[in-house]
Amino acid sequence: MKQISKLAVLLDPNKGDATERVYLALTEILKEHENPSLLPLEIWVGDSHEIMRGVHKFLRRLKRLDLDIPPVVIFPGHPLQISSYADYIQMPTLLNCYRFRIKVVLKLGKKYHWLFKWARRAIFGHFPKDRKYGYIVLSPESTVGKKLRAKVLTDDQAYTELTQKWRSYWEMCYIEAGSGNFSASIANRLELVKRAASFVHEKKAKLITGGGIKTKEQVESLVEAGSDLIVVSSILEKTDDPKTLINQFLQAVAVK
Repeated sequence: MKQISKLAVLLDPNKGDATERVYLALTEILKEHENPSLLPLEIWVGDSHEIMRGVHKFLRRLKRLDLDIPPVVIFPGHPLQISSYADYIQMPTLLNCYRFRIKVVLKLGKKYHWLFKWARRAIFGHFPKDRKYGYIVLSPESTVGKKLRAKVLTDDQAYTELTQKWRSYWEMCYIEAGSGNFSASIANRLELVKRAASFVHEKKAKLITGGGIKTKEQVESLVEAGSDLIVVSSILEKTDDPKTLINQFLQAVAVK
C-alpha cells in the first residue's frame, strides 16, 4: 500500500491579513476534526523579515488553540528563528544557491543555533527537533531564487546536483520551483520529481516539493510522482476561500 503523503501549509506572519485569513481557515478545519493530529498535514511557519519575534508569536497562537494539532514546523528565514513552541525546525543545506553572505549567515547561525538550543531546553524543557535536508531552488527569477541567487538548472542538472551532493545525515530533500508572483510550478517538472523521489527513497529519506501549486490536480500529480510532503502558501493567500482549497489539497494527498 502506498504511504500517505502530507500537505504542508506555510504561514508567513509578515504577510498580515492574507496570512490571517489562511490561519483562520486552517483553525476551522482543525476544530471540525475529532482528532486533528491524524490529518495528513503539517503547519509550517516562516518569516523572512524577522529573526525570531514574528515566528515565535505566531507559534504561540497555534499552541494556545488547546487542540491536539498536527506537527508544527519552523521554516526559518534565519537559523536563529527558533521557538520552544514548535515540534521541528527545518535546517537546510543550500545546493544550487550561491549568495555568499547568506551562506555565511547560515553557517554561523547553525553554530549559534546549538547554543540557543541547549539554553532554551534548560529553560523551557522543550526544543524543536532539527530536520536536516538539502534545498534546491529551480527558478532564479522567483522571490526566493533572487534572494539566494540560485543557479538555473535543467532537470538533469538538478538531479545531478542532488545525487552528487547528497549527505548521509539528511532526512529530506526539498525541491522548490520558486515562490512569489511567478509562473513556474513544480507540477510542470514531474519527471524530475519522479527521479528525485526514487533516489531519495532509496536513501530512506523523504522528498518535499513546492512552488507554484494551485490546484488539487497538481497536488495529485505530485503525490503520484512520489512526493512525500507538498508545500503550499501563495495560492492560499490569494484565494477567497482558503478553507475549501485546503480541504481539497488534504483529500488529494491522502491517496491510499
